[in-house]
Amino acid sequence: MEAEMQLLSRIKGLILTPQTEWAKISEEETSVFDLYRNYIAILALLPPFASFFGSWLFGFSYGSQGIMHPTFAGGLYRAFVQYLLSLPAIFIVAFVISAIAPHFEGKTDDRRALLLTAYSYTPVWLASLFGLIPGLRWLDVLGFYGIYVFSVGLPNMMRVPRENLDVFTLATLFLVVATVALHGWLVHLIAPQQLI
Repeated sequence: MEAEMQLLSRIKGLILTPQTEWAKISEEETSVFDLYRNYIAILALLPPFASFFGSWLFGFSYGSQGIMHPTFAGGLYRAFVQYLLSLPAIFIVAFVISAIAPHFEGKTDDRRALLLTAYSYTPVWLASLFGLIPGLRWLDVLGFYGIYVFSVGLPNMMRVPRENLDVFTLATLFLVVATVALHGWLVHLIAPQQLI
C-alpha cells in the first residue's frame, strides 16, 4: 500500500508541481532497478494495454474497410511485445541524453538521465489511457506536457544551464520521436496486427 501511495504522490507531484518534485527527485538516490520495478514497469503497461483493450472492445477505423477489431490473442501478444520493447527504449533514450549532456554544458550521469527520462514520460503514459474510449484518443496530445516536465527537470538532473534548455529539449524531442518510430516499426515487424 505504501508503494502505491508513493507512486501516486510522485505522479501528482510531476503533473501539478514539477518544479518542487524535481527538487525532491534530484536529492534521492533511487537505483535503476528500483526505478524500473516501482515506476517504469508499472506505468509503461498503460499505453499498450489501453490501446489493446480500446481497439478490441470498440474497434478502430481501418481505412475503407471500416471498423476493425484485433483478435484477442493477436492483440494481447502485440501489446505484450510493445510493452517489452518499451522497457529498453526508455533506457536507450536516457543513455543518449546522458551522452550528449556535456555538449550542452551539462553533466553525464546515466542514472540521473534515466530518472529524467522516466519521470518526463509520465504525462505520455497517463494520456494513453484515453485510448480506451472511442473518440477520445486525440486527447493523447496531453502527453506533450511531458516536454514541459522534461525541461523543468533538466537543470536539476543533468546540470544543463538555463540558456541551453531549449536546444537540449528540442534535441531530445527529436531523439524521442526517432525512438518511438523505431519502436513502432519493431512491434509491427515482430507482432503484425491480426484483424477480424
